[in-house]
Amino acid sequence: MNIFDQDTLDLAAGISADKLANMQRRMRYLEAALAQVTGQDNSLREWFPAAELVSYQLPGLPVTASGLIRHAKAHKWDYRIAEGLRGERIEYHFTSLPQQAFNEMLERVLRNAKTTYEISSLVPTIPRPAKIRRPSQKTDPTPQWLLPLMRILREKPISVGHAMKMLPADAVTGERPDIQEVVNTLKKLGMLA
Repeated sequence: MNIFDQDTLDLAAGISADKLANMQRRMRYLEAALAQVTGQDNSLREWFPAAELVSYQLPGLPVTASGLIRHAKAHKWDYRIAEGLRGERIEYHFTSLPQQAFNEMLERVLRNAKTTYEISSLVPTIPRPAKIRRPSQKTDPTPQWLLPLMRILREKPISVGHAMKMLPADAVTGERPDIQEVVNTLKKLGMLA
């Protein structure tokens, strides 16, 4: 069979159920966000009766409701049967509109949103969580002598000066810490008043 002899070309794309569910949730979220921005829950409609579509005078559409219904049947538009004031009525999905009519309808919706609403006043002000301010000063690395000093003080309740004398010398410099450095470090840790 030659591909050019076919009237249609059916394509299928594999997608996982999780990805599809995620995309559907995202669409519901975006629809809710749009409804919130416009300030009206019923303002974002997808389905329209033929008479309403005719009243919009969209380019490329018939000018009567019966003409639009015939056009929709001929082009296999998506439709649904909905309850109306006088019983059931047929409503057509906006994505079934011809491209030119669809573009005009979308442009009107966007133009109406710009002129009718002040978008910033409709968007709720959600307070941002307070940022935890961390000291901007660089913290010194923990001195090598601190852990051995803590072990000495834990084993025997002795003075800090006596515990310092028990500390081994630094492996690199061969020196022991200064008493002032030890006192300042212990104060920073809240161990000395």
